[in-house]
Amino acid sequence: MTALRDRLLEFVDQLRRAEVRISVAETLDAMQAVAAAGFERTRMREALAAALIKDEADRPVFDRTFVKFFGRSRSSVAREPQSRSGARAASGGDPQSAAGDPARQTPDHDSESSKLILRPNSPKPEKIESSRAGERESAQRRAQSSSAEREGEGEKQFAAGEGSEAMRHARLASVDRVPFERYSQLEYEIARDALAIVIRRFRARLGRRLRIARRGRIDFRRTIRAAIQRGGSFIDLRMRARRPRHIDIVLVADISGSVRYAATLMLELMAGVRECFHRVRSFVFIDHLAEAGFEEGHLTMTPALDPYARSDFGRVLGELWDQRGELLGPATLLIIMGDARNNRRTARADLIAAIAHQCRAVYWLNPESGARWNTGDSAIKQYAPHVRAVLPAQTLVTLERALAELV
Repeated sequence: MTALRDRLLEFVDQLRRAEVRISVAETLDAMQAVAAAGFERTRMREALAAALIKDEADRPVFDRTFVKFFGRSRSSVAREPQSRSGARAASGGDPQSAAGDPARQTPDHDSESSKLILRPNSPKPEKIESSRAGERESAQRRAQSSSAEREGEGEKQFAAGEGSEAMRHARLASVDRVPFERYSQLEYEIARDALAIVIRRFRARLGRRLRIARRGRIDFRRTIRAAIQRGGSFIDLRMRARRPRHIDIVLVADISGSVRYAATLMLELMAGVRECFHRVRSFVFIDHLAEAGFEEGHLTMTPALDPYARSDFGRVLGELWDQRGELLGPATLLIIMGDARNNRRTARADLIAAIAHQCRAVYWLNPESGARWNTGDSAIKQYAPHVRAVLPAQTLVTLERALAELV
C-alpha cells in the first residue's frame, strides 16, 4: 500500500509540474477515491480525475500522465498468474474441465475413469490424463484470450482518444516556437488552440498576484513584536495594509499584413483575461485607429480599416492622444504591438513621450525578428527611449514571456 501511495504522490507531483493546480486536500481525496474504486483501470482513472481535475481543460494533461504512470500493455494480461483466473474461470463452468483437475475430482469421476480402464480396447490412464491436461490448458488459453480481447477493446478505445490527444499535443508543441511572420492559416488555427493554455497560465499568475495584493505582505516588525507577547511563537501574523491597485489596459495593435497574426492572437489573449483587470480597451490600426473586440472567435473593429493601406504609426499616435486621451491615466498600462515600420513617415516619438508621462507605463511588443529591428523603415529606435521596455514577441513562447514582464 505504501508503494501505491508513493506512486500516487509521484503522479500528483507530475500533474503539478504540468501546471495542473492540486491542493493537499485533493491529493488525500484522490487516495481515498482509489481505495473506494479499486484498481480496475477505468474506475481508477475516473476516480482520480473526479478528485483531482477541476478544469476540463486539464483533462488531456491528466490522461497523458495517467497512461505514463499506470499504463498497461495488452501482453501483460497473458502473463497473469493462473491463480487469478483459476480452473473455474478457465472452464467457464464446464464440468468436463473441472473433472480434469485432480484436486477437484469426485468419486463419480473416479468410477468413470475406472470403467474406461476396465473396458476392452480403452485408452491407457496416461493418455486419459494427458488428454484432460490438454483440454484444461486449451480452456485456460481461451479464457485468457477472451480476457485479453475484452481488455484490448478497452485499451483501443482509450488509446484512440489518447492517440488523438497526443497528436493534438504534438501540434500545439510544434507551433510554440514558429515565428508569427511565417504563419499560414493552418498554423494560426493551431496557435489559437495553444493560446488557451497560455491564457490559463496567465490567469493563474495574475490570480496569485491579486490574492497577495488583497491581503498585503507580512509586516515583520509588528509580527515579531506580537510574537514576544506569546513567548516567541509566531501565531499572529501582522500584514501591511495595502489597497489593490486597479490596472487599466489599453492595447493598440498593428494589423497590417506583416504582423496581423501576432496582433490577432494578442487581441484574443487580452479578451480571455479581461476580467482580471479593472478595464480593458483594445484598438487596432493600419493607417487609422479603430476600436476592436473579439467576439465568438472573430475580430471586430469600428470603423473598418483598409487592409491595403500602409502603416502610419505617427498618425495613429496622434489619433490616440487627441481622440482617446481620457483613457490614458495614472492607472493605465499602454501596450503597443507592432513592428514600428512606418513606411518612412513621421514617427512622432514626441507623442510617445507625452503618453508615457501620463500613463503608468508604456510597453512595446515587437513581433519582428530582433535582427531586423532598426533596419530599413523601422522607427523602433526613435520610440524605444520613451517606453518602459521594448519586448520581443515573435512566437507564442516569447509573447508569454513578454506578458510575464508586463504585470
